[in-house]
Amino acid sequence: MAKLESFINKGDMVYSAVSNKGAYWHIAHSLKVLNGISEVLKNSKPSDYHPKFSWTKFIIMNTGYIPRGKGCAPQHTLPQDKITKEELLVHLKKVKYASTKLKDLPTGKTFRHPLFGWLNLKDTLTFMKIHTHHHLKIIKDINRSY
Repeated sequence: MAKLESFINKGDMVYSAVSNKGAYWHIAHSLKVLNGISEVLKNSKPSDYHPKFSWTKFIIMNTGYIPRGKGCAPQHTLPQDKITKEELLVHLKKVKYASTKLKDLPTGKTFRHPLFGWLNLKDTLTFMKIHTHHHLKIIKDINRSY
């Protein structure tokens, strides 16, 4: 969270050679994903879990690498309109609170990823880290251009 927060304070940088979206978009998307997954986990039922093997999941979860420009995020995770520093700080506060509750969740909690399929709690937490790291790398590359 601290890394995302540090980039909020640098402003909404844009560098189209790295990404068509600015730093604030990547931060907002990451926060929406973290908050959304936290909510789903909290409300999930172990009986919903129906895992299937996925090569995409296997590769990304074992390498920790998400290729740029290949993903297709669900509409509800895409930031809309102009994103302000104040909005990001509010979302960051919500995510910080939600993340403190994650460690108290029972191990039977699950999340259905749109591409990977069902993830158990451990894999979901790993995915959240990988996804956030992916967007932090993009933000860092945007920042380097300034």
